[in-house]
Amino acid sequence: MALKNYGHKPGTPNPIMEQEESAILLDVKRAKSSSNNSQTLGRNGEIALIDFLNRYLPNTLKAVSGHFITTNNDLSPQIDIMILDSRYPLLSHNLDGSVLAMAHSVIDTIEVKTNLRTKDIKSISSNAQTIMHLVKNEGIIGDYPKFGMIKTSAVAYHCEQRLKTIEKTYIGSRNTNECSVDITILRYPQKDLELKSGIGGTLHMEPVEEENIPLIPDNITIKNGSFFMSISSHTPLSDFYYTLVQDSYYSLGERNFSLVDIGNHYNKYMNWTTSSFGDF
Repeated sequence: MALKNYGHKPGTPNPIMEQEESAILLDVKRAKSSSNNSQTLGRNGEIALIDFLNRYLPNTLKAVSGHFITTNNDLSPQIDIMILDSRYPLLSHNLDGSVLAMAHSVIDTIEVKTNLRTKDIKSISSNAQTIMHLVKNEGIIGDYPKFGMIKTSAVAYHCEQRLKTIEKTYIGSRNTNECSVDITILRYPQKDLELKSGIGGTLHMEPVEEENIPLIPDNITIKNGSFFMSISSHTPLSDFYYTLVQDSYYSLGERNFSLVDIGNHYNKYMNWTTSSFGDF
């Protein structure tokens, strides 16, 4: 009996991820039809993506929402999704599913937007800079753009404005060489679909080494050591997931924390015991 050949041809939609993408968009659409409350819509968008990630991520990684804390007891802003090194324990796990995590365990932070606007890009960029400043002294990240740093990302289900307007604001938000945010858009605006080769894509600032700058074409603008890329995709969720897993493993490899290292980190965040050795 001939065995069925299973594979995915590069450059075509990934059929499995295509179905997952449609299901997530349907969940968000269902929430929108039942409520106009922005917090309700935002939370439903986060849950849909967290559930997807935790179904597909390897056991070494997990997706959660909440805050992280540094060893200096500095608390991060509320983060829609954090990708954590699952070898680390959580400091708190609340009834609504949100957590308090150790900064050393955080690999990526992801903001989720149901309908991306230019003002969202500015707040996403500002939050990314806040996160990078918090962890600078934690000994877990190198200088941008090396692996090992905490990555900052965003996922938008739709775009409220035309893509050119979004892209221009994204490029303008690049006002630092300390961090950058990749923004994945699952669905381009309807009016932009015929102008693009995919149904969605990723906005990305590509870092360049100084010695390579003369090789960059004259029509490409370099800003703070990076140039802009708008990468269209047939299945944006698939590309986002692939990049997330690959970059997460590269970062874990660059950090190269041993179990002894993790044990030492563990002791820096909280006094776990209530016993006193002086009582013996």
